Amino acid sequence: MSCSKSTPGQDRRPVHAKAARLLAVLVGSALFLGGCSSIPTVGPVGTASAESGSEAQTEAVFSPEGPAQDASPQDIIRGFMEAGKGATDDYSVARQFLSPELAEAWSPGQKVTVYRSSRIVAMPEPNLFQIQLEVQGSVSSQGVRTDVPEGSTETIPVRLEEVDGQWRVSGIPDGIMLSSATFPLVFKAHNLYFYSSDYQYWVPDTRWFIQRPGIAANIVSALLVGPAPYLEGAVVSAFPAGTALARDAVPVASGEASVDLSEPLSESSDLNRQQMVKQLEVNLRGLNNVTSVNLTAQQRPVDLGKGNGEVQSAISDPSAGATQIVVYQGELAFYSDGPADIEDVPSVAEYSPRNPAMSSDGETIAFLDGGQDTLLVTGRGQDVRTAADGSRFTAPSVDNRQWVWTSRPSGTGSEVLAIPPGGNQDSAAVLSAAWLEGLSVTEVRISRDGSRALFAAGQNGDSAVMIAGIVRSPEGVPMSLTAPLTLQVPGDAGAVNRVKWASEDTVVAVRAGAEEGTPVILGAGREPELLASKEGIEGLSAGNGVEDIFIQTDAGIFNKVGSSWPLRTEGVRDPAFPG
Repeated sequence: MSCSKSTPGQDRRPVHAKAARLLAVLVGSALFLGGCSSIPTVGPVGTASAESGSEAQTEAVFSPEGPAQDASPQDIIRGFMEAGKGATDDYSVARQFLSPELAEAWSPGQKVTVYRSSRIVAMPEPNLFQIQLEVQGSVSSQGVRTDVPEGSTETIPVRLEEVDGQWRVSGIPDGIMLSSATFPLVFKAHNLYFYSSDYQYWVPDTRWFIQRPGIAANIVSALLVGPAPYLEGAVVSAFPAGTALARDAVPVASGEASVDLSEPLSESSDLNRQQMVKQLEVNLRGLNNVTSVNLTAQQRPVDLGKGNGEVQSAISDPSAGATQIVVYQGELAFYSDGPADIEDVPSVAEYSPRNPAMSSDGETIAFLDGGQDTLLVTGRGQDVRTAADGSRFTAPSVDNRQWVWTSRPSGTGSEVLAIPPGGNQDSAAVLSAAWLEGLSVTEVRISRDGSRALFAAGQNGDSAVMIAGIVRSPEGVPMSLTAPLTLQVPGDAGAVNRVKWASEDTVVAVRAGAEEGTPVILGAGREPELLASKEGIEGLSAGNGVEDIFIQTDAGIFNKVGSSWPLRTEGVRDPAFPG
């Protein structure tokens, strides 16, 4: 093989620009398909107190109308639904559609139901109605959004009564309803950040907050409550459990956010308190005008102790670099502007290599043999060794601790193998989970922070893209996977079977092996974005953002340029960025 030389460390960072969700059995519950959500919910997301100091955020201002005189029951219900977009004065307009007792007890921030279409139906029982919704998803009181498959429905019971001769709603579940068109005008996605278990990386946790003054307090309150359910145990917070704001406000003045906690931090170390400040800073930096944080407890300054200012912040959205690993002329090669030899790595041609992966430093390389039933590992100055065999494996992924990950069939589902550095399947961590039962995993990719596993999986012709947290021991050994967050894939993308991380909070998926594939960009904080279709897609890779996406066909590698896929290099297959 005749190639030029290259290294994997070159950095290229373009500008960073949700298979329908599988049956609810994927995560062990039917959250939305027949009723209200059962997502664990903590803390308000619907309202926020005003704070002194501007947060440089655009407030969505809506002025819904109150109930008209002598309005029909259906008009009252429809008016209540429309009033859900008006959060001013704790949804005072929406409360006008409710009976006095319900107006006082109703909790609008408990849940947001996002719907595509709606219908109000009168029931045989007097004064009883149903709101029938085609649902897109919902947002929990924690701000965690979960979307559902296209065509999913939810029925909300509504009871009315006459109050002084006017119809009013006297019974309806807590929460508000917003149309798919209105939701993004009222709510804004914001990443919370928690530490990876080794405190080396920031791990994003996308939440949705109302666009209005007070968002800083909502962000800090949600941070103090803890991570979303799918990240519990996989990430850590510098703040001890039970920590809360002294009052529902985080004033911002001259770039400084003042965070006052309700309890002293007497049990924490200097390092821990410094990590708290770093965590607050990274969580509030998206508010444009926050440049620093003043942390107090019960109005008293928090002593940050010795070495204040010397603690380095964790790494945010690690770069994938500019170099991929590929198969070229039957051997492994680096690929940037073109294929290049990998120095001091043995020939692997005898194995007919497929689906290579490498660590971020390029020192650990894993690949499958031509039959995809043997997982092999090599590296600079290393012989090729068998890490696992006897099963049909998915393409390997190498995490930031040099563990090699793959998946294989197990019983009626799948299991995940994580092979330690220098180890094999005898020393591997075998991770099984109830939600993997019945699923055929087609790809697993570990995030660059090492805290999350991204899955593409199929069942009975359907497919899903899921993100699960990785729970590790204090030594970094993978112990278990959390119940995942599922990203909804639009039907036009087909049953996807390949998925890659494009950034810390964005992924790209495609149906490989089909006559025509349509890549789709997904994320918990964005709507799905379908890319241009391409015939014969067999491979997929993504580096630093949604403009750094590559596909591979029999003809070679194509890269994303706007809405097109120009041919980049012929004769190259199975591209993969580090990870």
